[in-house]
Amino acid sequence: MLDSAFVETPDFKTLLESRERSVVVGRRGTGKSAYVYRLGRHWRQDPDTQLVQLAPEEDQLIGMRALVESFGQKFEHLKAGSRIAWRYALLAEIAGAIGTHHRFKKAGADALLNEHAQRWRKLPPGASGRLRTVLRGLPKFADPSDSIGQLAAALQVNQLQESVVNACDRAQIGCAVLIDKLDEGYEPDPVGVAIMNGLIQASIDINTRIPLARSTVFVRDNIFRAVAQMDADYSRNIEGQVLRLHWDERQLMNLVANRMRMAFSLEYENDLKVWNRCTARELQGMDGFRGCLQLTLYRPRDVLALLNEAFFHARRQGRDQIIGDDVEATSKQISQSRFDDLHKEYQAIFPGLQYFTSAFAGGGPELAVSDVHKKLQSLLDQDVYPPAIQQHFRVLGDPQETTRALYSVGFLGVRDQTTGSYMFCHDGKAPTRQFDEADRILVHPCYWMALNLSRNVMQPEEAQEINDEYEIGVTSATPEIRKARLGALMGRLDRIAVGEEGALQFEEWCLESIRMLWAGHLRNIELHPNRNAAQRRDVVGTNLSEKGAFKRILQDYGSRQVVFEVKNYSNISASEFRQMLSYLDGEYGRCGFVITRDTEIELRSGAELEWVRELYNRHPRVLILRLTGRWLAGLLSKLRSPAKHDQGDEQLNKLLDTYVRLYMGGQSHAKPAKRRKK
Repeated sequence: MLDSAFVETPDFKTLLESRERSVVVGRRGTGKSAYVYRLGRHWRQDPDTQLVQLAPEEDQLIGMRALVESFGQKFEHLKAGSRIAWRYALLAEIAGAIGTHHRFKKAGADALLNEHAQRWRKLPPGASGRLRTVLRGLPKFADPSDSIGQLAAALQVNQLQESVVNACDRAQIGCAVLIDKLDEGYEPDPVGVAIMNGLIQASIDINTRIPLARSTVFVRDNIFRAVAQMDADYSRNIEGQVLRLHWDERQLMNLVANRMRMAFSLEYENDLKVWNRCTARELQGMDGFRGCLQLTLYRPRDVLALLNEAFFHARRQGRDQIIGDDVEATSKQISQSRFDDLHKEYQAIFPGLQYFTSAFAGGGPELAVSDVHKKLQSLLDQDVYPPAIQQHFRVLGDPQETTRALYSVGFLGVRDQTTGSYMFCHDGKAPTRQFDEADRILVHPCYWMALNLSRNVMQPEEAQEINDEYEIGVTSATPEIRKARLGALMGRLDRIAVGEEGALQFEEWCLESIRMLWAGHLRNIELHPNRNAAQRRDVVGTNLSEKGAFKRILQDYGSRQVVFEVKNYSNISASEFRQMLSYLDGEYGRCGFVITRDTEIELRSGAELEWVRELYNRHPRVLILRLTGRWLAGLLSKLRSPAKHDQGDEQLNKLLDTYVRLYMGGQSHAKPAKRRKK
């Protein structure tokens, strides 16, 4: 079926055509393994690409735990050691793969690469098992910090990476690495999370440091959430690389119709005609399809399992079309399976979830917020649970937070007072949704039968009021939450000392501000993405904008990678502009930004204005713009209204006009020059 009825969703095409997402996150049954299969088939057929597929073995991952524990007790140390180790394993796998390509042999042997590749191949099969063997053979140090410090040198990681880059470049060979099935042998403790974190970051390293290699790691949502919670650097190092899998109604209809075409040899091109040919009575049309979806979590596995069982039931009664009775007969079993899956998926990061969900059994599916809070408060008040669960209940603290948590995993939905629809979230993110006394809460219909609720069948008009969301948009947060977060970020600026003392804090502040202001325009925004290079750029974002200021910057100045140099002082000199000029080549194009602590956004007349003009006129239209922290804070202030979400782009476009029309045009409407602060 995956060869003939696979649905190439936008998510799949993104993975196929772009290197921007190297971490794919999805819940059970969202198609991760299917994506791996089809991506593998694609890369296997590419004569210029070698394919590496990794699925760590359960016993070997368990065996790695003791070796990773040798890096110390702190999570940061465990993560750092694991990252280096996995990075070596991926490099060795790539070296072994490209070493067998005929063009590599013609391009000339690389002694270091061949040495590592041959030694790696001689070890027992399986990347995790091989890595475990290599780590066991390394010298042992009494101080865990020494072990981490010596690990990269002992494994020759940097030298091997350079050899791989050079070999791929000489032979023009690419390599695609696909990593799947990471839940085998995973344990949700600091050591287990550090092993997963290290592998994820090693995969990102391969993707960002080796131009002709791409690495994609597929992670289940519960593992990824544990990584995000424990890693203090998650937002900086991982978040920008993530693609979350989700399916909408149209994609699921396309999936089901493709399967039906193959199973029943149908030739209808229209998906709805295929559905109507295979169904009858109340299941006809999109309303009938939506009614089936309400018994699922909008995941391919759920939908296919429900419909397969329904067709079996219909065949036993001599029918080749399914009706509502067939779906109902199988939905109890499906509901219980989904209910069990919910607990399994979130047991590591939501201890005691089963206590909360079971509290809703035997009642009605629709409740007032006050009734939900009473059910939850009675559980929170008890002190009878195992330590891990009791601790988690204390962390949740009150029914409001618990309701938000149950909403975040898709168990509870809330009625939107504007549209009248029930909104559900299935991405597991920490929710920003607030619940007040006027809200109505609904247990997701796919759990009704498992909980023996008083109603287990939805009316067609009710089914239309269910809206399953996989992303929580900015506009879904209450104005108070939005204002509070932006206000806190703006307020931090004034508390950052000017000069060397506050340099790091100002860099981080600028990174967070840029991510908020130009979200969607710039992707994968990172701080010091090339920290080990001679030309170390402060903040860099990938320009994928199809409109506005950044489309203009890409078209006019060729800047696919947009660089922001951060200076925690005012009155910059010619050396800062020359430094930025040195960064602008290749993918960085001819446009860059310097962010300072000046109070005014306008250029100062005199030397500063002349330096910018000189760079623009003497070099091929190189444009360097000076931004200020105060200017960025002003834009953040405008974002407090969701309607003004694009103010950052609009104001930047105006600033570009000012530079091109006014400053580069020869006029001197700029602020008077001030003496440089010592």
